[in-house]
Amino acid sequence: MNCVRCAKPLQKPCAGIAVFVAGDEYVYSYFWCDDCGSYSVEGYHDRFMGDSEVFALPSIPREEGDRAVALIRACPEPGNKLCDCASHRALYTGRVGPV
Repeated sequence: MNCVRCAKPLQKPCAGIAVFVAGDEYVYSYFWCDDCGSYSVEGYHDRFMGDSEVFALPSIPREEGDRAVALIRACPEPGNKLCDCASHRALYTGRVGPV
């Protein structure tokens, strides 16, 4: 993906998490951009009924992105959409939210 803020190509996510929302799976991949000092988040929405889509969230400041990446790394199974740990509850929207 390209950085949402400065459009630099970003090659590899530094963290990712799958969450289960209303019967659909969302996968959020966090990419760090050294050029502009922000995170870009690519979302993948796998709809139970219908087409899947890939989308980008607005850029995330370093502090929020660092918290999200730390939460993902604290999860024993970030790729398991059914995990009910604090990290999954906090990141169900792809942004750090209430646990």
